[in-house]
Amino acid sequence: MLTQASVIALDAGGTEIKAGFVRGLEILDEKRWPTERELGPEHARDQILLAAREMHKMHPTAKAVGLVVPGVVDVNNGIAIYSENIKWRDIPFGKLINELTGLPVGFGHDVRAGGIAEARFGSSIGYRNSLFLPIGTGICGAIIIDGKLLEDIYAGEIGHMDVDSGYLCACGSIGCLESISTGPSITRIYGERSGKTIANSAAVLKLAKSGDQIASQVWQDATNALAKALFAYITILAPEVIVLGGGVSKAGADLIDPIEKYFDSKITIQRRPLLKIAALGDSAGMIGAGILGAGKLD
Repeated sequence: MLTQASVIALDAGGTEIKAGFVRGLEILDEKRWPTERELGPEHARDQILLAAREMHKMHPTAKAVGLVVPGVVDVNNGIAIYSENIKWRDIPFGKLINELTGLPVGFGHDVRAGGIAEARFGSSIGYRNSLFLPIGTGICGAIIIDGKLLEDIYAGEIGHMDVDSGYLCACGSIGCLESISTGPSITRIYGERSGKTIANSAAVLKLAKSGDQIASQVWQDATNALAKALFAYITILAPEVIVLGGGVSKAGADLIDPIEKYFDSKITIQRRPLLKIAALGDSAGMIGAGILGAGKLD
């Protein structure tokens, strides 16, 4: 694989499109565009095409394009089948971007691409069995088994494991991990219990550390639910390392330590995984997109 080829890499999320001109791990140039999903799925699609077109104008020497998106994806045919957050259906991004740029297009799922990037360049280098789990507005995992990514559109939806949260999830079920342990969930639950308006989960953690009992309980509930889901995961798939990413992972030890404590109380015959924070930060998906784009040059 020509991983050192210079390619355009696009990581499109519900809020913004991270666009880079990348060569392997090296980000040679980076721009960002708003997705503006509130203006509709067709507008979000057009914003991605705008980013691809503008990056190609700025970097005409690019050899390929890599694009990763959330939701259900058809990797082989380059189609974004569905996104719960963006609401698009059956967008043939591979075809559209190829027609726009004339370049080969690597296409994939944003979290799984981030898992590939962390395995090749980040916190899970050297491990055959790993889980990359970003915790942001949602929770989804990239599963690597025996050195190979599990590339299945239904795999890795750890955010919809039932952890008995008692809260309604966006998916329509009650009790999902996403309903209690994501950044927005932590923020929402604190607001409901305290009657106060607060900016984000980082602010909840700050209050917890300053002695706010409601914030402390909200944070504890969130980390316990996450630990419960991860314990089930390690019991079944026994990863050597779990890499936590996304906005909530910026809590560092305040996220990892409660999970380690939970494992201390539960692990018997299970392999104990290393718990690490993602090395590539919010660039993991974009770097992963670059890997997918370069892979089209084989």
